[in-house]
Amino acid sequence: MASLQSVGVIVPTGAFAERAALIRRALASVLSQEGVNAVPVVVVNGANRCPELVRELGSDPRVQLVEIPQAGIPGALSAGRDAMQCEWFSSLDDDDLYLPDALATRVQALRARPECGAVVTNGYVRGHSGERLHVPDMQRVARDPLTALTEGNWLLPGSWMCRTESVGSGLFHRMPGMLECTYLALQLVLHCRPCFLDRPTVVWNTDTPGSASKSREYRLGLVEALEELLELPLPPDTRRWLMASRTSAQHECADFHLRENALLQAWRWHIRTLISRGGWRHAPFMLRLLLAALRR
Repeated sequence: MASLQSVGVIVPTGAFAERAALIRRALASVLSQEGVNAVPVVVVNGANRCPELVRELGSDPRVQLVEIPQAGIPGALSAGRDAMQCEWFSSLDDDDLYLPDALATRVQALRARPECGAVVTNGYVRGHSGERLHVPDMQRVARDPLTALTEGNWLLPGSWMCRTESVGSGLFHRMPGMLECTYLALQLVLHCRPCFLDRPTVVWNTDTPGSASKSREYRLGLVEALEELLELPLPPDTRRWLMASRTSAQHECADFHLRENALLQAWRWHIRTLISRGGWRHAPFMLRLLLAALRR
């Protein structure tokens, strides 16, 4: 009987006590994978970790534990890739789930397409309002992934797998601290020749309390993240889309500061918006700023 393929799964986590049950659930979905030997590489990142939970993770012989001081997904993915000893690797957020045959399905797809360095699958988005399929038309994505990306991000966290020999840790070195999936989608298309599989393999949970994407820092940091994406060697249409997205994010910063009654910051962001691509569309926002100043 042939031995099972070993697949490494990087699981970045802050190892917070309040997320312990979610982390155990995510790891259970990795360790119960059918048709492969799944190896969780849990990367504990940041200083606010729960020592008891870290000890629990480190005591499990099925888990490879890596600890790094800095918080953040990019550093965790890079450290996990450096520790990778399997032929294939993927990742899974600590509050998400793999479906039972997720990894075997991806291995089969890549073995059938040796010219491809990565595979991207479909998945389910689960929240308070229920569950839905993430990508309605994966064939559309496969035909023109960069154009499809401008219409909606087709890469869910945990929906991809790479050949380890094709992707080094350097892929993650320039990843911004947010919009990680947009960055990774761009890099996979630009450098890995991905194939696309219209089969759900992951469940992405959107209603986890304390998620970074719900924070004030995330909302105000999108502009910087988009500027980092614009440093990539992108085709013109993709660059124009990101520039327009940056303009919208700048306007959102201005609006956010106005609602906080921080008028000086709101004016600064509004001026940056006006001089950016398509920023003139937000010119009427100046009236709100003037009215707010008069009410002081």
